[in-house]
Amino acid sequence: MASRPPWTPPTPSSAEAAVGLAAGLAGRAAAPLAQRAVKGGMARLFRGERTHGPAPKVRSTGEAGWFGPASTTWRVHGDTCMFVGGIAALMLQALHPRALAGVADHSDFRDDPLGRLRRTSAFIGATAYGTAAEAERACATVRRVHRKVVGTAPDGRPYSADEPELLDWIHVAEYAAFAAAHRRYGADPMTDAELDRYVAEVARVAVELGDLEPPRSWAELDAALGRHRSQLAVGEQARAAWRFLDEVRLVPAVVPAYRVLFTGAVACLPPWAQRLWGVRPPSTVEVAACRALVRGLGALMGEPPGLHAARTRSHTPAA
Repeated sequence: MASRPPWTPPTPSSAEAAVGLAAGLAGRAAAPLAQRAVKGGMARLFRGERTHGPAPKVRSTGEAGWFGPASTTWRVHGDTCMFVGGIAALMLQALHPRALAGVADHSDFRDDPLGRLRRTSAFIGATAYGTAAEAERACATVRRVHRKVVGTAPDGRPYSADEPELLDWIHVAEYAAFAAAHRRYGADPMTDAELDRYVAEVARVAVELGDLEPPRSWAELDAALGRHRSQLAVGEQARAAWRFLDEVRLVPAVVPAYRVLFTGAVACLPPWAQRLWGVRPPSTVEVAACRALVRGLGALMGEPPGLHAARTRSHTPAA
């Protein structure tokens, strides 16, 4: 029997699952009264999606894009656990000094954090739910931007966003965080077999961005994280990035919810990454609170508009 990878993201405990179920039921009960306001506010904050007026008409063409309705990718990326996964991905990615230097030197994330979040969300949505042409255009745009991201890290080492090492790190850190968030906070957490399927599916995104040999199973992804560990460190730029994530400027009404999501994101990091950051693993109560919030939001918000449009488009019209 093959040995399990050293780190596999945990699934909810029975207590966490019970709290999440109760929150989901409460969210569904409250949806008729609160859904419009919550969905609109969260969409403006995290996605920049339209929140009024008629939705753009989508035709049924049979075009499923890169993944399609039966994919694990649609299931993972359509879950509100992605709010947590996005924060966790930034926490993990910031541990690579040269990768972080490229972001610090060539990004406006400090001045416009929500704008950057929306652009990142748009890229993830285009590759997950868009047509094949839309996904290819999104990747082509990122490749063009990467060609300009060159410089020198604070420790004197050069960096280029096109480097295979940095492309691989960004990919494995991002999708490891998304997978961990789904395992802990998703409505129907992925099984071990589905983890393998997810990693194999999203490898296509890495290849389109220039990482020609991305991991295609969870064991390979965990091994890739291990290969990068000797390059990871917490320097001044990393500490500044953590402070930024910890203290990100938000409208006051959203701050309590963000604190719960932030703590929940820490639980999605591998234990070695928690130790590197010098943070304690969140308690069962804190993780349960995050699951309750995520599942309550999921019930209130319903299916993301991008996923709904993709389902409509991918339906094969009658002859």
